[in-house]
Order: sequence, then structure tokens, then C-alpha cells
Amino acid sequence: MKGCRWIQPLGGEFETHSVLESLGFETPRIFWLTKIATDQWRGRHAHRESILATFALVGSCRLTLDDAKQKQVVELSENGPGLIIRPWIWHDLYDFTPNTVVLVIASTRYDEAEYIRDYETFLREAGKR
Repeated sequence: MKGCRWIQPLGGEFETHSVLESLGFETPRIFWLTKIATDQWRGRHAHRESILATFALVGSCRLTLDDAKQKQVVELSENGPGLIIRPWIWHDLYDFTPNTVVLVIASTRYDEAEYIRDYETFLREAGKR
């Protein structure tokens, strides 16, 4: 999907310094998604500014990506590539395997104002872009 790309850590192994070097953006925020029940979800929002790099360190999950024109479902899996999600992509993480750990590296510090949490608002604003 336009606005997203797979990223393989340099050397094929997950080492923090090689991952950060290969992203192509500053990384002022790093967080983990953990202890997520198999029937729960995360995300369900888009960003106006943030670029996110997502990696499944343990387990796997599915992501629905939506650019307001098309949707695509992909899977993040342990030892697989990471996914860079650009701004203006609605993303929804779900179908977590037990004990999944997802690492998220963001290009901006947390700012609630740059999140779009209502899907209809996302469609309206993305359509104007």
C-alpha cells in the first residue's frame, strides 16, 4: 500500500542500533504493545504527522491498513520484517497470538492532537488531501 513499506533490519537480525539506523527518520518515542488478549485490538486510528515502524518481536498479529481509497491486510510476525506506516494511514492491529510483543518506533513525541481516532473524520480529512 502506498505510504507503507516493509523493512528488514540491517544484517537480517533485530539489533536496536541497526534498526534505528535503517528507518530514515528521527526516533523520539519507542513503546511496546504487550499482554494483549487474542480477542483485543490496538490502533484503530491514523496520524497526521507520525511515521511508525512496527515489529513483532514475539508472536504475530494482523494489521488492516487503509488509505481512504483501499484497504490491505498484512501480518507482522516474529523474525519477519517490520512495517513502516506513514501518516494518513488508518491502522488496526488485531488477531494477536498469545504473548505477542510488538515494538513501535515513532517519528514524533506523543501529541493527542495529531491522532485521528474517528474513522469518518479520517475519511473526510484524507479525502481532502
